[in-house]
Amino acid sequence: MKALMTLFWRLAIFRAGPEDTPYSPSIMAMVLMIWTVLQLMVGLSQDSVPVGLLLVSQWLALSILLFGTLVLLSFKGLKGRWLQTATALVGVDVVLSLVNLPLLAAGVLLGTGAGGLQVFYLLLVSWQLAAQAFIFHRALNVGPFLGLAISMMLLVVSYGTIATVLPSVLVPAG
Repeated sequence: MKALMTLFWRLAIFRAGPEDTPYSPSIMAMVLMIWTVLQLMVGLSQDSVPVGLLLVSQWLALSILLFGTLVLLSFKGLKGRWLQTATALVGVDVVLSLVNLPLLAAGVLLGTGAGGLQVFYLLLVSWQLAAQAFIFHRALNVGPFLGLAISMMLLVVSYGTIATVLPSVLVPAG
């Protein structure tokens, strides 16, 4: 497990590529379970959106990311890279979610008046986009800026889909 987390950290800091990720459905399943537990922890720290709804929205966003990845890899004739790429994407999300936990704890302790934390959230989202861009760059054999464009496109599609299907996640009742 330590070796896997080290690999995901190395992916997050651009020192490893998705090709370094093991081709293993069981590892992908385990990483998805860890990801789900972390998303549940994030959901429990929120008081404005029900945990179940937040979890559904996160799974929807992840599904869009992974399906979009499959479509792009298939289009390039690289469908065989999907499992490693998907594992790398989810693994980086796990690592960055772990980095995010202290921020969530600070947000719970300091309350909604802690506006300074928003800067750190923005930095984490930017870091995640950059890490995803690097993964797409390596998996799809495209330039780094095209990798970033793909990451941003999938983020916008995810956000738009969630805004359409689950608008209460973005604008909670209250």
